[in-house]
Amino acid sequence: MIAAFSLSFLFQNLWAGFFTAFAAAALWLWLLDRRMVSRLEDAGNRMMVRIVLVLLVGLQLGLSVIHYQRSVHQEKLLTDIRTTIIHSITRIEMENSLQLALRHYHSQPPEQQTSMADAFRDLFDDRLNPDGTWTPETPNDDSDLHFTYSIASPDSIVLEVSTTFTRGEDPKFINANDQIGLYQARTVLTNRGVSHVREN
Repeated sequence: MIAAFSLSFLFQNLWAGFFTAFAAAALWLWLLDRRMVSRLEDAGNRMMVRIVLVLLVGLQLGLSVIHYQRSVHQEKLLTDIRTTIIHSITRIEMENSLQLALRHYHSQPPEQQTSMADAFRDLFDDRLNPDGTWTPETPNDDSDLHFTYSIASPDSIVLEVSTTFTRGEDPKFINANDQIGLYQARTVLTNRGVSHVREN
C-alpha cells in the first residue's frame, strides 16, 4: 500500500497513487475471498460476505470517481479564475501605460512633437530595460508575468506579456518565451490609438 502511494511522488499526481492503492486493496479483498470466505461451510454466509465485499468495493470506487471528477473541475475552475485575473491585471497595466504615452505625445506643443516612440521613451525611460523587458508599475511578486516592449516604428509601440505558468486557451500555442500553452497578450499604440489583443 505504501509502495502504491509512493507513485504519487514519482508521477507528481495524487490520484495515480490513490487508484493504485485502490487496485491493491481490491486485490487483497479478492485474495481474502479465495482463502477465507470460500472456506465458510454455509453457502448463505459466503454469499452474504461476498455481497458486502462487493458493495464496499463498489461504494469506494464510486466515491473515488466522484472526488476525482470534482477535483478536476475545481482545478479547471481555479485555473480559469487565475487566467481571468491575469488578463485583467495585464490589460490594465499595458493599456494605461500606452494611453498615458499617447496623452503625453498629444499634450506637447506642435513645435516640440517628435514621434510617438520618443514620447514613450521620455515617459518610461526608467522602466525600459536594455534586454527588451518592461518593468510593470505593479511589482510581479510571483515571477509569473513577463513583459516586453518593442518599437516597431517611430509611431508604433508594442507591449507584450507572457506567463511562466498561467495557462491560456490553446494548449498547443507557442509563446514568445518558447513555452507552450500559456497565457499571452499584446497591446499596440499607434496614431489611431491603443488596441489590445489576447493571443492565448
